Amino acid sequence: MKLFKQILLTSAVGLAGIAGAQAADLPFRKAAPVEYVRVCDWTGAGYFYIPGTDTCLKVGGIIRAEYAYIQNNSAFFPTPGVSTVAAPRATGTFIPGRSRDASGFFARGRIDADARTQTAYGTLRTYVRFQIDRLQGNYSGGGVAGGQNSFANQGGNNAYLDKGFIQFAGFTAGRVQSFFDFYADNYNFEGIANSDESNNVFAYTATFGGGFSATISVEDRNGRNLGQNIGNIAFGNGAINPAAGLNGLAGANAVYAGETIPDVVGVLRVDQAWGAAQISAAYHDVNTVAGPLGNVAIANQFANSTTEGFAVQGGVQIKLPMLAAGDDLWIEGGYQEGAYLYQDSSNYLNAGFNSLALGGFQHIDRDAVAIGNGTGGYTLQKGSGFHVMGALHHYFTPQFHDVLFGSYETIGYGNIVKNIDWTRGGIGDASEFRVGNQFIFTPVHDLNFGVEVIYMRIDQTLAHELGQAATALPVGVKKNPDAFEARLRVERDF
Repeated sequence: MKLFKQILLTSAVGLAGIAGAQAADLPFRKAAPVEYVRVCDWTGAGYFYIPGTDTCLKVGGIIRAEYAYIQNNSAFFPTPGVSTVAAPRATGTFIPGRSRDASGFFARGRIDADARTQTAYGTLRTYVRFQIDRLQGNYSGGGVAGGQNSFANQGGNNAYLDKGFIQFAGFTAGRVQSFFDFYADNYNFEGIANSDESNNVFAYTATFGGGFSATISVEDRNGRNLGQNIGNIAFGNGAINPAAGLNGLAGANAVYAGETIPDVVGVLRVDQAWGAAQISAAYHDVNTVAGPLGNVAIANQFANSTTEGFAVQGGVQIKLPMLAAGDDLWIEGGYQEGAYLYQDSSNYLNAGFNSLALGGFQHIDRDAVAIGNGTGGYTLQKGSGFHVMGALHHYFTPQFHDVLFGSYETIGYGNIVKNIDWTRGGIGDASEFRVGNQFIFTPVHDLNFGVEVIYMRIDQTLAHELGQAATALPVGVKKNPDAFEARLRVERDF
């Protein structure tokens, strides 16, 4: 037995020697170092270093689902220019309430990436946000295009670059929230009267001590042009004299001309522990062209006219930690001439986000109205108006919070425009208020269930000839429409 153990031990030593000799003959390769993802400690939560670089990256997004119900009324879209003083006709498109979608569904998917690098000139930031929307029912126009019913209104997809910009040493270039904007529909689901526009810009921001800053921004003018274009009124014999009963059979056709001068925005802002305040001003070039005129007796078949629009706005956000953590109050007001989208980003009074919010007579607002002189030329008369809004955000518990919000706005036009019957292109003065409440439940972090209800009403005068009553609206069309709207939203941020 002892001899047997000695033989086994001798064999093991020999095998170990042979294996060691073979191992010594093999080349030795050092394992590659493992590069773990490092968390950035200077950018805030969610950022990590891109391996092999000194750039920090944050990737996020949202999934949002909504359902909306809007109280429908019959809608009437006026078509001016084919009526006369002697024989006024209520021309336009009439859409019964039953032909419009009262409800609809909306889904949004968004992905964004934020890359930041420290440099000797400060932080170099590059940001991109891409989103796809699926719109159906009243989110996709609500069946208002020529009386489509809900079966014909199948909705559609919108895929677009919502934001995409570079910031470096105070400069911002790309697509951002307009620097003019302040509240920008921060809480409400449905739109209210305020400026909320993404636009392409080149801007510079100078920062001072104590949270003060000043910005000058050059922004795309076309991004602030109204989709319904310029309004038109024509006179047949070359005189601008509504009292004389001149007809509009000639028909003016002025539209926005090509962009020559971009919008210029200036901003003064302060951000401190108590909240923020901002004063904004904007210049908007209303450059227009008309033609061909269709009159061979006029040598120049095209005409043009330009006027200057502008807007001013002031706002304040006050944090209210004495009520509850996260509470705040927003107040904002502004005035514009010839720059409607700086007052209300919903295009005109009856409109809402991706939908027709109010039926009745459609008060189609304009930056300006072209008034033809019958000899091939025209002048522009600007619209003007103001808005005020407020929003109070309060947390009853960390999981349940509420927003009470509202807005009021007016829009008016000069004496010539309001003293021409609406069937010939005249536009009367109008005002609108919207008031709503929003309930949000957050059972877990970044998951929100929201319900919003809002009431809206328009009060307006119908444009009419001096000394005459306005042409009657079609039966069933409200001059002063109102409506309730309710929305349900589920959203997950990541």
